[in-house]
Amino acid sequence: MGDASSPDPNDRNDSTVSARFAGRVFFILAVVALAYVATRLTTLILMATGAVVVAVLIHMVSDPLHQRLKVPKKLATIAAIALIFLFLGGLGWLFGSQIAAQGNTLANELPRSLEEVRASLSGTFFGDMVLNAMDQAEEQAGAAFSYVRGLVSNVVNSFVAIVVIIVAGIVLATQPITYRDGILLLAPKDVRGRLRSVMNACGRSLKGWLVGQLIAMAAIAFLVSIGLLIVGIPSWLILGLLAGLAQFVPLIGPIISAVPGLIIAGSMGPGPLIGTFFVYWGVQQIESNWLTPYVMNRTASLPMVLTLFAIIAFTTLFGVMGAIFATPITVILYVAVQMLYIEDRLGEKLHVQGERSHSAAEGH
Repeated sequence: MGDASSPDPNDRNDSTVSARFAGRVFFILAVVALAYVATRLTTLILMATGAVVVAVLIHMVSDPLHQRLKVPKKLATIAAIALIFLFLGGLGWLFGSQIAAQGNTLANELPRSLEEVRASLSGTFFGDMVLNAMDQAEEQAGAAFSYVRGLVSNVVNSFVAIVVIIVAGIVLATQPITYRDGILLLAPKDVRGRLRSVMNACGRSLKGWLVGQLIAMAAIAFLVSIGLLIVGIPSWLILGLLAGLAQFVPLIGPIISAVPGLIIAGSMGPGPLIGTFFVYWGVQQIESNWLTPYVMNRTASLPMVLTLFAIIAFTTLFGVMGAIFATPITVILYVAVQMLYIEDRLGEKLHVQGERSHSAAEGH
């Protein structure tokens, strides 16, 4: 006969199941709460992401100075900041007047070219279909630009936002370890080492992605500018610059950036239109089939399908500005999920971009 005072094993099992169920419910509620908070802190999240990108950009210049030329770390960071500003100032001095002139020309030429294209397409079955599609695209673009203007005017002044992002990025770049370790203080001691490794890997992967993006952006801006110049399209420099900047938003940005050039070319006749189309198409073929795979395989690899769905998701959550920062945020989340969930939770062995071996020093 069993002892009446001994606990029933079934009661212990029921308690364990209840505790697990409560834990899962709490986890789901926590995820929902974090998602809600994220949607309410859109501007803060985007500005913080921008600051991290600025800090990574500074370290792309300062790290070679420190590691190869043995310049002290703080002095290398200051030198990197100065070099970046000098580089941007030099570009503005060399091309600023030409870019401004072509920008004014583009602003005046684009509405006129659009009206000419509409007039040439009107009256035909195929042309009316194209015009209807253009009207729908204009409505969506107008809503997007209205959102951006509202975000800028109602939430934070654009100049102030840019200044805050740059200043925050500089501060992060000067003392990255201090801020990293400050965040780690919020975590339990037994997981701080692993989280430090994850944060370092995210930083290295983000740096690799940014290197690849800058190379791709510069190459596309150069190739599109030269191609449009050969075809004879006015404002070729500003259109090439727009194509390069649009590459920061993969897949979607290059398509949008081609629209102004195609509209202007369409008003000039079939020959320039066909030539401009092949310029944009050819540059994108070079970028997608050769340039991006070559660069990203040596820097930061992110699946294209994941990038596309990330852009759609962040655009849905944060609007147009979310699309701009969708890829860097996805790079960070991609590395974190690989290391914390697939490696640690599921026990799989992966080659995570940016992750060093356990023997490598993680304090830097």
